[in-house]
Amino acid sequence: MVLTVFEREALAEVSKERCWEHVEWFAGVGEKLSGTPANERTVDYVLDRLKGYGVEASAPAFQAWLDFPNPSETELRVLSPEIQVVKAMPLAQAAPTPPGGVEGELVYVGGGGLRDYEGVEARGKVVLAEFSRPPARPWKNYVAGILKGAVGMVVIGYTGPAVVYNWGTVKSVWGNPTPDDIDEIGRVPALLVSAEDGQQLRGLLGKGAVRVRMKAGSRRGWAATRQPMATVSGREPGFVLLGSHLDAWRGAASCNAVGCASTLESARVLSRLRPSLRRGVELLWFQGHETGIMTGSTWYVDNNWDRLHTGCIAYLNNDTPSMIGTTVYSAEADPALQQFVWSTVAELAEEEGAPIRKPPTKYLPNKTGDQSFYGVGVPSVRVITVHPPEERVPPGGWWYHSDQDTLDKCDPCTLHMANKAQILVILRLCTLPVLPYKVQATADWTLDALKQLRASAGEALDLTGLVGKAEVFKDAASSLDGATELLSGRCQDPKEAERLEKDVSLTNESLLRICRVLNPINYTLHGRYGQDHYGAEYIKPIPLLQPVSELVALDPDASQYKALKTKLVRARNIVSDALEEATRVARFASDKLG
Repeated sequence: MVLTVFEREALAEVSKERCWEHVEWFAGVGEKLSGTPANERTVDYVLDRLKGYGVEASAPAFQAWLDFPNPSETELRVLSPEIQVVKAMPLAQAAPTPPGGVEGELVYVGGGGLRDYEGVEARGKVVLAEFSRPPARPWKNYVAGILKGAVGMVVIGYTGPAVVYNWGTVKSVWGNPTPDDIDEIGRVPALLVSAEDGQQLRGLLGKGAVRVRMKAGSRRGWAATRQPMATVSGREPGFVLLGSHLDAWRGAASCNAVGCASTLESARVLSRLRPSLRRGVELLWFQGHETGIMTGSTWYVDNNWDRLHTGCIAYLNNDTPSMIGTTVYSAEADPALQQFVWSTVAELAEEEGAPIRKPPTKYLPNKTGDQSFYGVGVPSVRVITVHPPEERVPPGGWWYHSDQDTLDKCDPCTLHMANKAQILVILRLCTLPVLPYKVQATADWTLDALKQLRASAGEALDLTGLVGKAEVFKDAASSLDGATELLSGRCQDPKEAERLEKDVSLTNESLLRICRVLNPINYTLHGRYGQDHYGAEYIKPIPLLQPVSELVALDPDASQYKALKTKLVRARNIVSDALEEATRVARFASDKLG
């Protein structure tokens, strides 16, 4: 495809100046955590602007599990080999300490992932971990407190030209808790220190044993918050979802004034294009992203399940779509949409003479941000601008979640780039008669993952049958893609597209059904109705079967081996059923189109 006259006219509607006015307003508010007066004022701003654009909007209230950490109750004191007080900030959703605090020997665990604990005994101790190294802080805390028995955690912040304290959250439970996982929240207290003080602590460890005492307090629990939501209706029930998180830490310019402003500008532009939209767009400004960990997007999934299941064709996560110096386009999606998304943005990049980053050779689900839609099976898309490869900037910038996240960390020109790319992708998703999914790309990804798992399993678990079923699905997917391409070509003639409406509906329903069946298997451990832990290391291709690598390391006569094998046999059955259903749908659709 090449940019059409209609698409160029639509992109000309995108206003750099209007969007930047929103950025200035959002950033001017500064910190606006859910449940605070500043946040409520921001909700009203969003609703007022949407009303002015003639966009249908609401802000339903819901109960979110939030936290308000208290710096005045925070202390980190080195007790030996010397006494000193280290400035520290509390991390949200961490367990509060008793009045006297908790004491323990300090041990360094690198990034704080599972492999970082090899050779380290952390039980009853305070772990020291690096923010700049994976995994994400919530999973660091889960590993430290629940899996390794630590009594506390200290995280070292980013290194930058200024001393920064990167505020954040350590709640690994995704969304609002349930009775099954509420006790997992913030099992141990957690503090953040600057990079400079963190290196000083590491220096002390190099000289011998270090003992520390830490104190932390917070107010966590249920609180009401309002979540702005808007709809630009199309002629059909299907829709694309664009979401940005509204609540924000500290300076909050790049995270996430730019995202909130970009979503507002998208609402304005798309509302003007409403008569041309076959499918609609839903726009959300998520609450509880920061201190609650994705409570708003998870609440939306839970309470809009039927609509999402039947009609949502893609989700675009509009979190920090640009920062200062991000002059390169980036377009990534799960396999079904990767070719379409990348080629669409590449066309825009070529017209503008801008570089575009190649997509990753192998897609890995990114269970961070408001990616609450894997379970329901909605394909995920991420269109942003990034730094040139020669510039090494940490994720979010060294100023991430700090007082230094001010307007000078943003740029109206790169945000304008990201806005146009996102709107172009959304526009095509909303106007193309046939959804631009490539089912064989999903089949290739699934088959490759299963072959790797089979190699890892060896003789411990027979996965040959699953590989065979994936190969059969690949053949069916290839046939469906071929039929879909022919149908798409015929639909370029509007009159022909109207005549083929039944075939188009059948095809789109089948494409959605395949995603609904396979995406939860390919990308989640807890399946369609649950949510995986934030930043969990187990989120790898087909997570249900990933423990095969643990199985082969166990003694086949051991009870643990037998129990784990039972679990994996059941997981194999789940994957088998999903492959059979996806194959059935693909064959049925291609035969009907045939």
